[in-house]
Amino acid sequence: EADVTVTRLSALTFLVLTGHPSQVRDQSYIKSHADPDWRFEIFDATSGMGLLTLHGPSSRAIVAALSPDDLSTAAFPFGAAREIDVAYARVWAIRRSFFGELGYELLFPTEFAAGLYEALIEEGSPHGLRHAGLFAMNHCRMEKAFRHFGHDIAEQDTPLEAGLGFAVDWDKPGRSVGHEALEAQRGQAPATRHRTVAIALRDATVTGGPFLLHNEPVWLQDTIVGHVTSGAWGFRIGRSLGLATLENPDGVSRDWLDANRFDVDVAGVRHPIDVRLRPFYDANGERMRA
Repeated sequence: EADVTVTRLSALTFLVLTGHPSQVRDQSYIKSHADPDWRFEIFDATSGMGLLTLHGPSSRAIVAALSPDDLSTAAFPFGAAREIDVAYARVWAIRRSFFGELGYELLFPTEFAAGLYEALIEEGSPHGLRHAGLFAMNHCRMEKAFRHFGHDIAEQDTPLEAGLGFAVDWDKPGRSVGHEALEAQRGQAPATRHRTVAIALRDATVTGGPFLLHNEPVWLQDTIVGHVTSGAWGFRIGRSLGLATLENPDGVSRDWLDANRFDVDVAGVRHPIDVRLRPFYDANGERMRA
């Protein structure tokens, strides 16, 4: 239903981060699905908080030079959130990365934004720190096959179809919204007749392409079996990459993908592709968890 990150700040306090086009929608969803007996309050804290994100193999060294706190993997593992001191600011540091690298999201009161930014830039310059925009993030997330809500997945996709079944807690006490429907789908054979996959063109170059963007058809022999949902060049691995939704009445399984040759049509020309259920870059997430 949404693309959010929920951080538990205390026993009864949660911070929900969402994209700016969805903040009103997500607030409404939470309010309409929460039990009034919880006597809860939800409010938009956007104007009171700043966000800076730092990613890459030197990100720990840069933040550690500005903080007295223990940032080792043992003390601060991937997926954790800690309230730490950085420069002259008290920040919520969250270990996650849409770039697929070791990284931190730093949340802090807005009045600390300028000073914290300047401190990070000064400390990071000897490490080769550079600014990165949304296009750079898109190229990196494509290498990691990170789904983007509204492009690669939406409300009509289930976690199993999106390749996000690992994020479902099947034994969660009280269960979650939609649990019965997911259990029923998991018990089907096949469980997923369509699924989001990672693809890479075999014959592309960074200077001559072809490059994937959106809606290019994917062929299996003489049949269209899917389409590209988003694409970008993968600079870390030197390949033209995309995410695609494929359909097969007998199930989109690893065996079916391995047993067939697929092509993608770019501007009327069909090109052979490699297809995987897992990302082409750092498939085990070792760099993010370093």
